[in-house]
Amino acid sequence: MNHITKVFVYSFLALIALAAHCYPAIADQTKGQTMQSRDEPVFTTAEEIVDLFRRGGSSRLFDTRRSLPHLLTGNRRVIKYPGLEVEVGDRLSPETIKVLGEELAAGPQDIGTLVMRKKIIDLLDDLRHLTTPGNELRDPDIIALLFGPGFAKPDGARGKAIDLLRKDASPATLLRYRHAIMQALKESPDDYVFLLVAKAKPPEAREELEQLSGGLGLKIARAALGDTRIEDEFIATTERAEKEGKAKELHDALFTLARVCTPRTLRAICMRLRSPLVIEQGGGYIQLVRIEAMKSLHYAYPGETAFEISSINERMFDRAEEFCTRTLGVDFKGMPRPEFNY
Repeated sequence: MNHITKVFVYSFLALIALAAHCYPAIADQTKGQTMQSRDEPVFTTAEEIVDLFRRGGSSRLFDTRRSLPHLLTGNRRVIKYPGLEVEVGDRLSPETIKVLGEELAAGPQDIGTLVMRKKIIDLLDDLRHLTTPGNELRDPDIIALLFGPGFAKPDGARGKAIDLLRKDASPATLLRYRHAIMQALKESPDDYVFLLVAKAKPPEAREELEQLSGGLGLKIARAALGDTRIEDEFIATTERAEKEGKAKELHDALFTLARVCTPRTLRAICMRLRSPLVIEQGGGYIQLVRIEAMKSLHYAYPGETAFEISSINERMFDRAEEFCTRTLGVDFKGMPRPEFNY
């Protein structure tokens, strides 16, 4: 047997041995699951997916729509808003709510519990795209899980739940859970909670905020709850960055205004839908400040299609400006639009 043949044979035998060694681990990962393929488990109960998490699995490794249908009831429903009824997708089954809620609330304050809690919050983020259409987080069962057992421990998982709620739920939705927000503010006031307070704006938070010290997050919350001096400061920073042509500083200022989320700050963002400034990136890539203004407005109105960014064209900006004029009274007359050449 020549040298090349020996190398081939030994390599083949090593591959067989490796496969034999790995097979039990692969089998264990898929135990109790109906499989469409090795990469796409289909879970029939919430307990199965919790068991996968305990063994180190991640919710980001499977196709949500193919893996999770059995965690839902299979019945469409209608959610009622003031003056509006929206038909949405299947709701979480009562068993799924029970199992995930218990896992979120259970366990000691340690790293294992933290990891499990974060995985379940990721799972809830996946599931809400099955239960309600669009970008806005509005599924009442998922929101209740995030605000309830998701807030059970003052850890990084609660911060993850707060970020999800703050970014994707509307101010009106958040305000319905003002008691949970106020409890979090009193127990562990930090930037996560301050920014949630700023978007929800529970009036009773104003007095609590005045007794605290902190940085930018606290200033944003105070401006959101009526401190016009700080609100003026943020708007002035935006105007100064624009006047000086500092696109990156203007970008940062817009996101601060969005987090304050008052009519004045939102109008100031709307005006930047006609900003000609661009942020230079490496490799010739640029960010349009106009697009960053759209993203900032989407934060305040997560369910509003006027601020959805698909293909960049003038009609997209038309829709955004029409919303700003109709809802916030912004007048764009006398403000030239940048030349559309991208």
